[in-house]
Amino acid sequence: MHARGGLLRRKLSICHPVLYYLLSREVDSNWASIVSVASGSALAATAPDKKSTGRAIDGKFTQGDRANLAITTRIGRRFILSTDISRFYHSIYTHSIPWALHTKPVAKANHTFALLGNKLDFLVRQGQDGQTVGIPIGPDVSLVLAELIMHRCDTALTDKLPNIKGHRFIDDYELSFKSRTEAEEAFHLLEICLSEYELALNPKKTKVSELPTPLESAWARELKTFQFRTSKRSQAADLEAFFSLAFELHRNSPGEPVLQFAIARLRSVRVDKGNWELFQRLILLCVTPEPATLPYALEQIISRVNAGYVPLMQEIQDILNNLIETHAPLRHSSEVANSLWGCLALKLRVQDQAADLVSSCEDSCVALLALDCQSKGLVSKPLRTGLWETQMCAEGLYDEQWLLAYEANVKGWLPSIGGADHVRADPNFGYLKANGVHFYEETRASPVQGGRVPSPALPSKFVQASYQSV
Repeated sequence: MHARGGLLRRKLSICHPVLYYLLSREVDSNWASIVSVASGSALAATAPDKKSTGRAIDGKFTQGDRANLAITTRIGRRFILSTDISRFYHSIYTHSIPWALHTKPVAKANHTFALLGNKLDFLVRQGQDGQTVGIPIGPDVSLVLAELIMHRCDTALTDKLPNIKGHRFIDDYELSFKSRTEAEEAFHLLEICLSEYELALNPKKTKVSELPTPLESAWARELKTFQFRTSKRSQAADLEAFFSLAFELHRNSPGEPVLQFAIARLRSVRVDKGNWELFQRLILLCVTPEPATLPYALEQIISRVNAGYVPLMQEIQDILNNLIETHAPLRHSSEVANSLWGCLALKLRVQDQAADLVSSCEDSCVALLALDCQSKGLVSKPLRTGLWETQMCAEGLYDEQWLLAYEANVKGWLPSIGGADHVRADPNFGYLKANGVHFYEETRASPVQGGRVPSPALPSKFVQASYQSV
């Protein structure tokens, strides 16, 4: 479970590489047919686009383009309708993929694999134990599938309202109108369009606002424009004032990522070495009450450790162990994983109680990070690995804990059940192992070697590979 701030959490999973490869291959082989349906909407800011760098597929515009798009689409209008879809990725009905690709009448009349949409529907379901509700959050292919459906919804809406202006980022709409009546009519029409694909608008995030309205939230604007002086005494005062402001804005804007934004805002601040201890303590004040800030806090501290600053080792170690002890029993995997990554990155120890609690976590990312800590001598007592060792078999490679079943074998951290190499014996995973493919990158837990701080906590992206025997 990924912490999003406050009590909000998002369920994440890592796609099975064999099944995800098959789905990706199908999308790539039929890209021209798919993109002809998934692109072209005048509203879609996130129409899928193949990239030569970074992600293989990403949206046409980034979140940073929101303000510029709003400036363009609000001109000449008096009201805006803002809304999004309830639990969008989690609520997508997989059978709506062929509906979107071929139209509903065609898809309902033909359930064979002669239709590409039926193949995509089947492969998505195969990757999630046959479930027909929900698609994975995060993978590039999920953006493509989501845009397939949303393009159809956009088209249905613009057919009914040809003069509509606005933009859509994934499932997040901003539509502009000359009157409130038009905005309210568009809301009802959008509801109808979405219902054709088993989707529903989020009533808590739906509103009609009279223009002009701010292009960004007030709290982001205040934090973004805060100025820091450079002298030691003045900078210390500014840091205290900045965090006081951030804490107040956080309290007044529940559910918003205020503290994450505030800590990230400090990337460009050159901290006087005389204020380094104060800087760390102020950042660490955010972590326990708002654990979603931990990756940002670690980034700020480690980037300066790379530049020669000395961290508050004992304080950070205590905080990370306390987070593990608090969140491991609640199955809050992101807090535990980020804490373990912090221990690896700063070479801090996982204490006895934390080690015992981590040993009971049924999460591949947590298990691998903990095993890495143990391999580097950072655990104060041996981990109890019995729970994880049950996954070290052929069946484990095709279960929820496939990542642990594969990676702990490749790294030599856990033995195979029965003594035989269960990974080498499997035609798919054996091929990966023979070609040196791994998903957990140990060097990403050594950021103090210099350079840009790696993204914390989770194993690295899937390595592109060709599979045999699939």
